[in-house]
Order: sequence, then structure tokens, then C-alpha cells
Amino acid sequence: MMIPVASPAMGGNGREAGSERSSSETPELEARPSPAASMTTVPELAYAEFVAALKDALRDFHSPDLLARNPLLRGGISNLGALATPLDLKELLSKTVSTLFSNPRDEKLRRVIELTYFQPAPKQEAVADRLSLSFGTYRRYLTTARDRLARWLWENWRGARPGQDLPSTADLVANGEGPKSEAAASASSDEPPAPRLSLVILPFVNISGAEKVDHVANGITETLMTDLSRSSGLFVISRSTACAYKDKAIDARQIGRELGVRYVLEGSVQNAGNRIRINAQLVDAESGAHLWAERFDKQCADLFEIQDEVTTRLARNIHVELIAAESRRAAREHPDRLDAIDHTLHGRAAWNHHLSLNAARQARRFFETAVRLDEHNFDALLGVADCHMWEVNMYASNDRAGQIRAAEAAAAKALALVPDSADAHVTYGTVLFAMRLPERALREFNFAVSLDSNLATAHAYLGLMKFFLGRSRETRAHVEEAIRLSPRDPLLFHWHFFVGVADVYLGRVVRGVDRLRKSVEINPNWGLSQFVLAGALALAGLLAEAAEVCAIARSLAPNFTIAKFRGEVPSDNPVYLAQREHFYRGLRLASVPEG
Repeated sequence: MMIPVASPAMGGNGREAGSERSSSETPELEARPSPAASMTTVPELAYAEFVAALKDALRDFHSPDLLARNPLLRGGISNLGALATPLDLKELLSKTVSTLFSNPRDEKLRRVIELTYFQPAPKQEAVADRLSLSFGTYRRYLTTARDRLARWLWENWRGARPGQDLPSTADLVANGEGPKSEAAASASSDEPPAPRLSLVILPFVNISGAEKVDHVANGITETLMTDLSRSSGLFVISRSTACAYKDKAIDARQIGRELGVRYVLEGSVQNAGNRIRINAQLVDAESGAHLWAERFDKQCADLFEIQDEVTTRLARNIHVELIAAESRRAAREHPDRLDAIDHTLHGRAAWNHHLSLNAARQARRFFETAVRLDEHNFDALLGVADCHMWEVNMYASNDRAGQIRAAEAAAAKALALVPDSADAHVTYGTVLFAMRLPERALREFNFAVSLDSNLATAHAYLGLMKFFLGRSRETRAHVEEAIRLSPRDPLLFHWHFFVGVADVYLGRVVRGVDRLRKSVEINPNWGLSQFVLAGALALAGLLAEAAEVCAIARSLAPNFTIAKFRGEVPSDNPVYLAQREHFYRGLRLASVPEG
């Protein structure tokens, strides 16, 4: 790959102190012919558009599907040729950066670009630490390096006169010449774009002033940072950086600009007598809008227990809210150029919102698209498996064997990528019980708990496996632990269903009906819970209501029949099968189709 001759480092607003070189220091490179002839049939890009396209190309360096649509590849760089591929563009950018910043005085500029854009999934704060730069200095270096790169490429590939006074990216914004999309706007701003799902957790404020409350506030802040840093896809600013803002009244938008994050979590702790109140708010760092808030009122008994309970709940809720916010942002700001991460966020947002058969299928389409774009996307692989298993395990699949195979393949690949992921072991456990292997599934869920004792879904599925293994009396304790850990979880309706169906099988029909009612009140869109509620109501003698609920259930899952329910039994445990036989009677009384 040949590279155009480098011009001397620029002065003016593209210059970095200490980075100038004389013409005698310019690397000797093979010159390219004038692009004029090859550009005759290609629409010219304005400089602002060129800068935006270059920034997109750097940001999308590891997304070939997006690079293929980049204007630089479609004619913005004349010497790539009509048949150039994303790999050609990547090679050209990489070699150009290496050449442009080859002078030893420019080493930090080169490393800033290479570590930020050319390394897989870099975290900007980690890059700054690696280069021994403050975060603000790192961002200034990145802006300068990108600006110099844009100017040099423009001069050499678009025929501009060397030394021509081109506007800086800041000038483009000031003059209103930058493109209007979110990606292009970030390219034409003074600062690099904040990473998706990027968050700073500000030190929680001790309103009361009591020393013991100070310990709780610090503990909540540190534990939240630890828990959220372990969440896949999240970029959390370190404690040392966040603590610089302790006890300072600074607008969230300024913090977002200084740290390069999209979201700010702030909170307070207050003590009055024997009670303690904890508040938390999630703020959009770009607009300053409050996205979500939560409050906890607790008795001051065991402060460590309070700290653990609060942080576990907050971590799960914040993760869900961040996914929803990023999904809305992608749909709003660049709906025509979604990458694998955007599709994954859309899938998980659909999964978290009133899950139904249609929602699961919609989520699966998003996850499958993400996997097609990036076959090593861990979160998307888990999503594919989860959605297949949701359809299979609610007796709604028209290709049970095929969906189990697809889910098993996706879950196995995710585990190969991240063997110590508790979430991946939970997903694989759901595949195992769909394969009628509840004992192995139980071991998988136990292993997930050993990896992450605060993973609510693992505790809930432990309860379900005990149900399948004829140990229904143990189900409630496991599910109650899941609810304690995540009382507002998107899957809360599912967990109430676990307890309700276990009670019904144990003959505690009235208690079971109460839990099943709660399940359908939280989420009325899940067909299986409606069918099971109909059967339980019939066993309780409430036949008219059972018939009404059955009609709702049939509209949600029209292919559900007693024969399908019997034929896809997930366990051969004799106690469980005997309890199930009694429940078939309730389904018949509720007028569920025999099949």
C-alpha cells in the first residue's frame, strides 16, 4: 500500500507543542499521482464532510460493515481505487498514522491514535493511564493528532496546497459547517466522542455529617464502581478520577465533557435516628436531564448488609437503564448506520421491556444481526441463546430441536469467549433444562452463583430447577433471594411465576393463584403464565374466571395445547411428573385446547 508524501507538520491551530519538524525531517515516501483524473466521476467532499468521514473511519476501525459504507472508501480517497475493501482502508489509515507521526517527538501523538482507535475495544481512560497522561491531557493530544491527520490526508489526497490555511475542527463547529449526524458532530467537535455505556459514579454525599454515614457513602460508591465495572460493555471511570469531584458542585454536563462520559450517577446518604436514607440519580451528561432515580429507606441495623443490598439493586437497575438510554440514543441519532453494538443494545432493550413472545422474537432479530456483523460479540451471542430458549421454554416453538441447537451453539461460543461469565453459565443452564437435563442445569446455576453471588437470575433458576427435580418446597427460598437482590428486575414477573406454579403443584392452590396473579399483573403479555393461571383458577373452582384467562392466553400463544405441554416436559423426575398429572386436569377444566 503506497502512501502520499508527508508534508511538514502544520502550524496554526493544528500544531502540537514539540511536534514540529522541518522539511528535511519528513519521511521519504513514494509519491502518489495527482488524484484529479480519478476524481472526475466522484462527488467532491467538503472539508467538514471529509473530517467527519475520517473520524467515522477511525471509530469504526473494527467494524468492516460500517467501513464499507464510509465516504472515504466510496471515493473520498482517490488513490484507494473503486475495488478497495475495508481492509484496504484500515491498512492505509494504519500506515499513514505510523508515517505521519514517525518523528520521535510525535511518538505520544502516534500512540494516542493507535491505542484509542486501532486496538480492540479500547477504554479511553485506560489509554490515558497507559501513556501516563491526565485524562484531560490525553483528550487534547487525541484532538490534536486527529486534526493533524485530517489536514495531511486532505492536502495529499484531495489536492489541497500544502500549508493551505484549512479550518480546525473547532472552527467547523463554530461556523456551523459540521455535519449534523451524531457521529459527524462528534468528529467535528473539539473533543472525541464519549464511549457508549460510559459512566462516572460520583462519590455519594454524606448529608448528615455523621462519621458512620461517611463510611456507608464511601462503601456504596466503591462497591458500585466494582460491580458495574464487571458488567459487560460498561465503561466506568476509576475511583481516583471520580474522587476529584468530591464535595464539588459541578454541573453534570461539565463533568461529562471533562471525563468523556455520557452518564453521571450521583447520590446521597442521610441518617436520622435509627434510619438511613439513600438516594441515587442517573443523569444524561450531554443534556443534563435526569433519566432515573431511586430511594432506599432502611433501619440502621447492619450497615454492611445495607450497603450490599443497596449496591446490588442499584447495579442491576442502572445497567438496565443505561441499555435503554443507549438504545433510544442510537435510534434517534444514527438509525441508518447501526453497528453490532447498537443492534445488541436494541435487542437487550426489547428483552427488558414487558417481555412477550413477539418481544423475544424481535430481540432475537436484533441479536442475530449483531452476530452477523461481529461473530465474537459476547452479549449478542448470549442474547441469541436467551431468546431461543425463551420461545422453547414457554412451549411456543415450532422448531424446538432446531432452536435448542442454535441456542446451544451460541451459548457454547459465548462461554468459550468468556469462560468465567456467570451470565453465560446461566444462559447455558437454560439450554440444559430445555434439553431435559435439569440435574446438569442445576449444577450450572450453582456454578454461576459461585462466580457471582449477587446474580439474581441464577438464584431464581435454582428455584425452578428444584421444582423440576421434585423439590418444589425449596423453590420459594431461592426465588425470594432473587427478588431481594433485584426487586424491580425486568424478569420479576417470571420469578413470581416460579413460586406460583410450585405452590400449585404442591397443592397450595390459593397461594399459587395469588403469586400467578401477581405475575400477570406485572407482565400480562406472557402466554405461559396466563395458561398456568387459568389452570390454577380452575383447580380452585373459579371456572368462569379461568375461561376468561384462558382466552387471553390463547391470543398470546395460539399454538399452546395440553398435548404440547405434555410432550415437551423438561424432567422425568417421578415426583414432578405425578404433580404435573394433577395439573393437566386444571388445564382441561379451564378449556385449554387438548391438541
